[in-house]
Amino acid sequence: MKVKMLLRGPLKKYGKDAHVFEIHLERANSTARDTLEQLNIPLSAVSFILINGEKKNLETTLEDGEEVTVNPKVAGG
Repeated sequence: MKVKMLLRGPLKKYGKDAHVFEIHLERANSTARDTLEQLNIPLSAVSFILINGEKKNLETTLEDGEEVTVNPKVAGG
């Protein structure tokens, strides 16, 4: 199963050569959390995710062909 990943801001570095790419998920019924762990993205660096443009939680099961946008935590003022 493949999903399209979009990594925002400082999370782009986990995308290897691109901030937008497809990833093959290791197992069926993978969750958003599984995908972040597969990419070695620290959960503490993630603010929220969008799946197909809708805000979802990390336990959401992914479907083949979905688009996952990962947004970083931000700080400052």
